[in-house]
Amino acid sequence: MVEQRDIDIILNNPVDWEKFRNKTILVTGATGRLGMYIVEALGKADIDWNLNTTIISLARSERKLREVFGASLNLPNVHTLVQDITESIKYGGGVHYIFHTAGAASPRDFTDTPVDTLWGHLQGTRNVLELAREKKTEKILYVSTVEIYGEWKKEEGIQEEDMGMLHCDSARACYPEAKRMCETMLASYEGQYGVPYVGVRLCHTFGPGISLDDGRAFSEFIRNVIKGEDIVLHTNGSAVRTYTYVADAIGAMLLAFTKGKEHYYNIANLQNLISIRDLAQLIAGLDPKGNVKVRYAQQDGQRLRYLPFHLGIMNVDRIMELGWHPQVGLEDAFRYTLESFLQRASS
Repeated sequence: MVEQRDIDIILNNPVDWEKFRNKTILVTGATGRLGMYIVEALGKADIDWNLNTTIISLARSERKLREVFGASLNLPNVHTLVQDITESIKYGGGVHYIFHTAGAASPRDFTDTPVDTLWGHLQGTRNVLELAREKKTEKILYVSTVEIYGEWKKEEGIQEEDMGMLHCDSARACYPEAKRMCETMLASYEGQYGVPYVGVRLCHTFGPGISLDDGRAFSEFIRNVIKGEDIVLHTNGSAVRTYTYVADAIGAMLLAFTKGKEHYYNIANLQNLISIRDLAQLIAGLDPKGNVKVRYAQQDGQRLRYLPFHLGIMNVDRIMELGWHPQVGLEDAFRYTLESFLQRASS
């Protein structure tokens, strides 16, 4: 279940909730860190404003749907659709909107199953677009990534029309190249079939519900603290990233969907800009027992395929012009995330 605190953060955005009145909304990847928040936020808005919104939560596992949403699945307007996104989507009723969040997106996926990662994104997005074409869906929201911009060497922030170099001749490219192709698919279906869409490009979005064993640096750091282990850096930690709390990101996504006039919106909390090594120190400092330290390992022999270049920082003027202002700072964001796992472990 999503914390009421996080629902309040999402609803504290100037979202045009009337857009969802009497609509049926399909959310793919509903048990993932983004999908679960979208489902819960739409469900709360439906109750608060009596919107008569029907929410269809698509995920591969009925067990996980029950685990994530609990009593929320008993609400009359919330339904489940259990299937793999790589298979044709079977739904008998109408679908006005689709929030497409499904897809593998971690270093462990890129390392262990690059073929599955590649085809999962391509087949899943094609199935979403085919459903939208069949149902004459009014709008799709697609979740993309900062990685589609490729290598960025300029100082100024990346704007939505920019594009950098991306080497396609490595298995690690399975993710950004798939995302680029999915964006082309969206443009193609709009061009040929008139399927409307809006996309958001995220950078390091996290919060309760993340996987702690997916190979992302911040996930590993949190897992270390939970286990009382030292955080071990396999690089010099100089890479700088922005980190956006999931509730802030969902608020931005709903703003882009209901008020946006452009095809793409960058979403990143530029106030939460920090290097990997400083982030490691920050998360180590959240250890309730104060025992976790940060140390460095040899940089050779690294198994997981991390991004081979430093990501650029995105310009977020476009989404902020819609009224988005991130509300959760870096320390609070990681504290909320860590507390969610500690509470689950103690219950």
